[in-house]
Amino acid sequence: MSNQFSSFVKKKLFGGNRNLVSFEEPFDVMPRLLKSHKVTGIIDAGASNGRISKRLLRRFPAAQAYAFEPNPLYADVLKQYSEVEPRFHPYFLALSDSEGQATLHVTESPGGTSLFTPARRLAEITPGGASVKSNEKVELVTIDNWAKRNGDPAIELMKFDIQGAELKALRGAVDTLQRSTLIVYTEIFFNPLYEGGALCSEIDLFLREHGFGLYDMYKPKYGPNGLVMWANAIFVNLKRLGL
Repeated sequence: MSNQFSSFVKKKLFGGNRNLVSFEEPFDVMPRLLKSHKVTGIIDAGASNGRISKRLLRRFPAAQAYAFEPNPLYADVLKQYSEVEPRFHPYFLALSDSEGQATLHVTESPGGTSLFTPARRLAEITPGGASVKSNEKVELVTIDNWAKRNGDPAIELMKFDIQGAELKALRGAVDTLQRSTLIVYTEIFFNPLYEGGALCSEIDLFLREHGFGLYDMYKPKYGPNGLVMWANAIFVNLKRLGL
């Protein structure tokens, strides 16, 4: 949605006041929020084919992107991108709150792949995203341990799209969050789509404990019965960004 059309719709529908869910493009919002800060490190959790890393690297030309993607489907394309973009660094690992091994439930539609088992409600929305075609053993890593092993790079921006495992990954990133992170951009679930997966309320409470607040939400998705299911959200470090 163009900025002019977005402004027109907001004025007509909301009288110029902001709606609970933003009409803005989050990839335009994040550079605006960080315009006074140099972004040198980005975590892309659930990198899939690298498309989000590419968008973020274009917007933050001084940044390195550290992309975590355990689904073997994407291994070749991520390796190929890293060969032509020296600022892109893929890791074929799953993020969590501990290290070891876990089972990755690989679904027919790759976007549904998760460390958690798809719930019945997900099948009502996207049958391919809930249909598990294989179970793969994957290595787990925490962001904090990964950072310690790689020179403790500053990570100003974290992006998560890991199908219910966002809270586990955040719990493994407390040191990094407190040390350098300014923005967490994450998928949030309002109603459970994965067995044991975190809900928005849990992520919100966890991040608030570490100085972050909800900035805005984007592109909500609804189930066939009208129940709101998920969206994307920007959480900001309130003190560091002066909000």
